[in-house]
Amino acid sequence: MSKYTYTFLLLAISFFGSLTELYAQNTTVSDKIDAIVHQKMKEYNIPGLAIGVLKDTSFVYTKGYGVTTIGTKDTISENSVFHTASISKLFTGIAIMELVEDEKLNLDNKLVDLIPELPYKDERIKEITVKQLLNHTSGLPDVKNYHWERNNLHKSSLNDYILNLTLTLRSEPSTQYYYSNLGYNILGLIIEKASGISFEDYLKDSILSKNNMNTSDFRYYKIPDSLKTSPHSQKKISNKVYVRKTYPYTREHAPSSTLNASVKELSNWMHLFLNEYHSNPKSMYHQMTKPSTDLTSFIGLGFQLYNLDNYKAVGHFGGDKGFRSFLMLIPEKKIGLVVLGNCDYHEDYRQEILKPIAKLLIETL
Repeated sequence: MSKYTYTFLLLAISFFGSLTELYAQNTTVSDKIDAIVHQKMKEYNIPGLAIGVLKDTSFVYTKGYGVTTIGTKDTISENSVFHTASISKLFTGIAIMELVEDEKLNLDNKLVDLIPELPYKDERIKEITVKQLLNHTSGLPDVKNYHWERNNLHKSSLNDYILNLTLTLRSEPSTQYYYSNLGYNILGLIIEKASGISFEDYLKDSILSKNNMNTSDFRYYKIPDSLKTSPHSQKKISNKVYVRKTYPYTREHAPSSTLNASVKELSNWMHLFLNEYHSNPKSMYHQMTKPSTDLTSFIGLGFQLYNLDNYKAVGHFGGDKGFRSFLMLIPEKKIGLVVLGNCDYHEDYRQEILKPIAKLLIETL
């Protein structure tokens, strides 16, 4: 055997040995993730959920558990599509920032200048800016009733909804943090005005499709029936789980709430987010994931900000009738996690699943 052949064999053994060790390590982590998920599903009687977990490029794990609808054998997979609720706000915020980068908007633009036909009684409305809508400091109230049963599909639904409101404020702009889905629905109309196309078309063409989220859509009726999951709730006295008759969808609340997506495609986006965040210090993601107001340290621009064992974490919780969700990124450790569930009770299961998994990834990989 020549010395070159001998050297090659040593390198090959070392390489494949490393691969074997990595595979074994990842398999162990996967088993621990499964154990965490199964334990919480049993504890809280969850019909079905899916998770997406990644750390850099060394570990990517997407999996579905349980069923899409109780009383059926339709199992959830990594491609099953859920109503993600307020995870939608991440993508609405990204669309706004993209339009800012394209110089079609400015964060200091006044709402009344962007939508001059906007009806209002409160003169303080004139002071609201795009940035205040993004970080929930506009002073606008939240939505009181979503009327999901309306199931509006018309292209003008968002425009008609906003322009038929008479806006009033609960506080002066920039004096109080107050979570407002209404503010994000208004941002959706701003996106329509700035882009010249519907909110959903802009998000699909400019954000989702470009981030390998080809099935995901803010329009529920665009999702293939074979991928849909059903919303579940629990009766208060008997604790019996049942399928809700109404899916949480109506077009006027699309910007704040109606992204339908799978953990597989959200994991695609998380991977691209982490790459962009680390490769480009001037990326809009850096601006979006910093505290954006002196009123609280836990809100950026579209992103909620968290602290996990002294690591900076960013993302968003989501919850509507029949669904709960949570997406969290830990940029410093190149970790991304998302859980989507098709039930709205015992909602702490979201963080009770993701936080232990996040710690496992930090300590193990």
